[in-house]
Amino acid sequence: MIRFLALLLVAPPLQAGTTLVTGARVFDGTGKPAKVRDVLIRNDRIVAVARAMKAPSGTVVIDARGLTLLPGLHDLHIHLSGGAASTPASLERGYAPYLAAGVTTVINFAVGPVDVPVLKTLGPEVHLPNMLLALRLGVPDGHGTENARTRAITTLVTTPAEVRAAMPVLLAAQPDLFKVFADGWRYGDPARPDKPGMDLPTLLAIVDEAHRAKRKVVTHTVSLAGLRLAIDAGVDAVVHGTGDAIIDDATIRRMKARRTGYVATMVVYEPQQARELTARDLAMLRPAERLRENNRSLVPPPIADWDARRWAILQDNLRRLHHAGVRIGIGTDAGITGVYHGWATLREIELFTKFGFTPRAALAAATSGSATIMGRRDAGRIAVGQRADILLVGGRPDEDIADLYDTRRVFVGGKEIALDAERKMRAEDARDEDGGE
Repeated sequence: MIRFLALLLVAPPLQAGTTLVTGARVFDGTGKPAKVRDVLIRNDRIVAVARAMKAPSGTVVIDARGLTLLPGLHDLHIHLSGGAASTPASLERGYAPYLAAGVTTVINFAVGPVDVPVLKTLGPEVHLPNMLLALRLGVPDGHGTENARTRAITTLVTTPAEVRAAMPVLLAAQPDLFKVFADGWRYGDPARPDKPGMDLPTLLAIVDEAHRAKRKVVTHTVSLAGLRLAIDAGVDAVVHGTGDAIIDDATIRRMKARRTGYVATMVVYEPQQARELTARDLAMLRPAERLRENNRSLVPPPIADWDARRWAILQDNLRRLHHAGVRIGIGTDAGITGVYHGWATLREIELFTKFGFTPRAALAAATSGSATIMGRRDAGRIAVGQRADILLVGGRPDEDIADLYDTRRVFVGGKEIALDAERKMRAEDARDEDGGE
C-alpha cells in the first residue's frame, strides 16, 4: 500500500487548459460517419469543432492525423467495492483499467450510504473517470442480499410507507441515482430457486421519491414480467437483458412510449465456456486474470441447456429492441467472476456488433446513447459545449470495432490521463495479487 500512496503523491497534478486536437477522424457519438476535423478544448469543455483551426497562444497542440477521436465510453453497470475503495490510491488503482480502455464514465453499484459522501470528497489529484454512485434498494431475501456486504449496503423496503421513510435518509448521502433489485428470477438455473421480487406500489413509490429529487432509477430486471413491471413504474432504465422470453411488440411500444432505457450487460451472460479471447484481449488483463482464462480454456465444461437458452433469447431481444429504436446503453456488471474491469466494456461493445449493430451504432450506444439514458445532456458527443471526456484511438473503430482496443490518449473533463502511469499501477497491482513484492 505504501508504494501506491507514493505513486499518488509523486504523480503530476492533472491540468486543464487549452488543447487543440488537429486532423483527427472525429466520430461525434451520434452514429454518423466520422469526419476529419480539428477540436478545440478549453478547461473542461469542447469550445470549437471545425475543418481547420489556428491554435490560440499557449495552446497544447496534438497532431491526431491517422487517429480517431470519439467521446469517452460509458459503462453503466460496474461493481468496485471492498479494498478497492479503502484509500484514494487503491480507488485510483481500481479504476485504472477503465481509463486505459477509454472509459471515462462509470456507475458503481457496490456502495452504501456511508461510502457515497466519502468518495465524493476525493480531490482532483486522483486519476478517476466520472464516477457516478448508485444506492441500492431491494426486498428481504431478494437478489442483492446474498452476502453480508451486499446486505449491509442494500436498503430493504416492502411497502410505499417504508420507501417514504427510507428515501430522505438515502438522499441525504447525495447519490447520483438509485438501483432497485426488483426482479427475483434466477435465470432458469435449476440449482438457484427464484428470489422474491418487488411489487408495483413499492417500486412506484421509489421512482416517485427519486424523480422528485431529480435522481434516476434503474432496476435489476432480467425477466419479461420484471420488464413490464419496470416500464409501468416509470423507471429510467432496466439493467440486464430480458432472458426468459422474447419481448413482444406491445411491450416494445410501451418501452418507447415511456422512454425506458435498456442496458443489456451481454458480457456477463456470455457463456464463458465458449468464449475465445484473442491476444488483444489477453493483453488487457492482469496476470491473474490471464491465468484464469488459460486454465478455463484447458478443459471447458459444457454449457447447460438453461444457459444456452437464455443466451439465445438475450441475443434475439437485443436485436429486436435495437431495430425498434429503443434507447440502448452499455453496461457490463464488471466485478463478477470473469467479467474484468475495463476490458469488459470493450467486450460488450464488440458483442453488440455480433448481434446486429454496426460499429457506429455500437459506439453510439456506448457514448451518446448511454449519456442520454442517464440524463447527461452535456456528455457523450463531440460538439461545442460538451464535456471534454474524449479519447483518441488508432485506426477506424467506427468501421472496424477491433480498433477500439488501441487506446492512445484519454481526457476526463479536459485533463489528460497519464495512461502509462495507469498501466503501471495495473501491473503493480497484479504483482501483489500474484504474491509478488
